[in-house]
Amino acid sequence: MPSELTLSVVVPVFDEENYIGACLDALIGQKDDIHEIVVVDNNSTDRTVEIVEKVAAEHPFVRVVREPVPGAVHARNTGFDAATGDVLGRIDADTQIGPGWARAVLDFLGRAENRDVGAVCGLNNSYDSPYRALKGRYVRWMVGRGKLGGGMRIANLHGANMAIRRSTWEAVREATSSELDVHEDVDLALCAVRRKIQIAQLTEMFVELSPRRAATPPREFTRYVAAGANTYERHGVMSARIRLLLWLHWLGHAAVYLAYRPYDPDRGRFTVRRLVFGGPARSLPVS
Repeated sequence: MPSELTLSVVVPVFDEENYIGACLDALIGQKDDIHEIVVVDNNSTDRTVEIVEKVAAEHPFVRVVREPVPGAVHARNTGFDAATGDVLGRIDADTQIGPGWARAVLDFLGRAENRDVGAVCGLNNSYDSPYRALKGRYVRWMVGRGKLGGGMRIANLHGANMAIRRSTWEAVREATSSELDVHEDVDLALCAVRRKIQIAQLTEMFVELSPRRAATPPREFTRYVAAGANTYERHGVMSARIRLLLWLHWLGHAAVYLAYRPYDPDRGRFTVRRLVFGGPARSLPVS
């Protein structure tokens, strides 16, 4: 029996003219299962809003709201508050949802046996990466071993690919942090876990992402890792194990950065120019 839940998808944007069109195309392709798409403009200076408004003119279930206070957390909050669905999806502007994404969210959260699950997130690969096949094999291997997906319960959320029940948002909203030096998605997850709200990771909730964050230099990425530490410390759950995992995350990013540095996604090949000068880095969602 199909789920009677309705799904709103919130997409925070800041200068995303190169990505938002494809993001919306993928969402609109699943319009039968999506109640509305709420794009939150966070002070864009490029053609992002123009692109969204053209799409909205053809598809009225797409709308733009504005959040003048800079920061992904403020854009997220405004989007969640403005959305009207029973379930609030959240993806990034460079996310392209995979086939059946919306239906997977609604079916899972609509089952009676999952009524204690208040949020879900999924898996991903990279659509413009020279290492796409390698990552795909790794994800499938981890799923096969029962280490990823399958509805397993976790204590984390990924802002580029997640959804929460409206009731979950209403329960945790006042407890979430609005500081820009924490990870807003992890903070949201920890607020839910503290209230005994379960989070499930779904194999079928699959998306394609741009790997552009891989171009962030390791020195700058240190701020991202520090924000992770701030998040766990805010909730009083920091431990030696988490510190080690954060350090390993930084090391892993440094390795990925070196692997991606010479790759030019516009040309689809490795170049000496990129190796020497690097490419544009994605702005980090923390400060």
